[in-house]
Amino acid sequence: MSEQAAILVQKAAEELRVLAEFAKYEDQSEAEVIVRLEHWKQRASETLSVLRENLRSQEALSSQTKALVVYSTAPFDGDGAWITDSSRGTAQDILTSLGTPEIDVLERILRDFVKPVFILNPHPHINAETGRTLHRSAGGALGDLDYLEGQVWKTHPELFNVLHWCLRQANGQAIERLWHLFVPPTLTYLDDFQAEYKLQGAHLVSQLLRVAPADLLRRTGMDVLLSTSLKICMTFLHNRETPDLIRAVVPVYIQLTTATTNEGSVQRFDQLCSLLGDSIIGNIWIYASREPETIQASIDVIPDIVEVLDVGTVRYLKALVPQLVFPLIPAPENDASNAQRFSSLRALRCVVQACVQRMHGWRGMILEALLKCWVNAVENHTNDNEIGSLKEDIRGTVAFLVTKWRPVAPDIDRELCGVLSLDPGLFGSLLTPILVIKAPTRSERTSEWHPPSGAEVYSASPKIVD
Repeated sequence: MSEQAAILVQKAAEELRVLAEFAKYEDQSEAEVIVRLEHWKQRASETLSVLRENLRSQEALSSQTKALVVYSTAPFDGDGAWITDSSRGTAQDILTSLGTPEIDVLERILRDFVKPVFILNPHPHINAETGRTLHRSAGGALGDLDYLEGQVWKTHPELFNVLHWCLRQANGQAIERLWHLFVPPTLTYLDDFQAEYKLQGAHLVSQLLRVAPADLLRRTGMDVLLSTSLKICMTFLHNRETPDLIRAVVPVYIQLTTATTNEGSVQRFDQLCSLLGDSIIGNIWIYASREPETIQASIDVIPDIVEVLDVGTVRYLKALVPQLVFPLIPAPENDASNAQRFSSLRALRCVVQACVQRMHGWRGMILEALLKCWVNAVENHTNDNEIGSLKEDIRGTVAFLVTKWRPVAPDIDRELCGVLSLDPGLFGSLLTPILVIKAPTRSERTSEWHPPSGAEVYSASPKIVD
């Protein structure tokens, strides 16, 4: 590569350095600043286009130049207030043209551009030179507070996209060699006191776990440190990012647990129970009960937890079932959205699948909720596609549950026949296709239908039982 071309790359890198004001772009209120930032975005897009053309005429780039090109363009491969559709597309073209980066290129990016920023606020629980967990916090008792001061890295909003790109390109060998360069900034994001940075940290950890060997996590003590940090993320309620944080953290926690514990082990069971029992039921459902978006996010992740906890979910049925059926029952105090109803139906199916042998005693409460939700949907005369989808989901859920319950509750068809005979026009399309016996006519019925024996009495508001 010619010296002139290297100078052009260096100049482009300086022009593409993301302005610190973009870190707080949403809080900007001064028109002059906003206009200046918008002009910068347009200039950055033009600079990327020129850089792409210059690189096309170059046959080979040195590792140092590749690292500089990546550090300058990777910030535009993702999301951010400084990114336009045009700049994102151009940056992706440049990064693709470079091919898969060598470990040496990744090391130069992390060592020369990322580490110097984060080393100014070293994480108190990580050895910055080895990436291992420290036995005692650096800086003493106040170390956790000291490293939150200054936080120069927050004036570099581009660093998240750079780290995320590097993790996406890394393989197992690169992670082993560059562990000490990946871990400190990743944990700095995850352990920050602001939810938006914790969310970014969760995304970085997800990418890290994708390629990090389980033995490396255990050897460096990161399995315990990451588990603790992820659980702390679940306590950050009442923030705008809380729903997204829950949806991001729970799959990562499960990913970490399954990677570092043996299947069927007590350790795995305890960690999953801690996630469901302590973090969701004992925390989110109690302290964020009046925040529907947060509750929905917690219900969205229930199937992921149940899938790995399996029959161990039985321990929490007294809390799970009332919470999941509550959004389905129309009531003045229930303002659940259809999106939350869809989430509850999906979670119910997963819970019944995992705990079918212990679910027959709950079928009265569950069927009552499903039938009331069906009636409410049928009587909603709007031609809304969402209502139609909800009815289909209810129908599919009832069919699924009845199929699962028949071996443990042989009277389920007779009970549903009693419901159908009450109003064939209302319940016909819901129950007729799944019943294996004929429903009695009104003249054949000698008594009113009653809920099955042992059915729980439903309360209008969910009750959490330890």
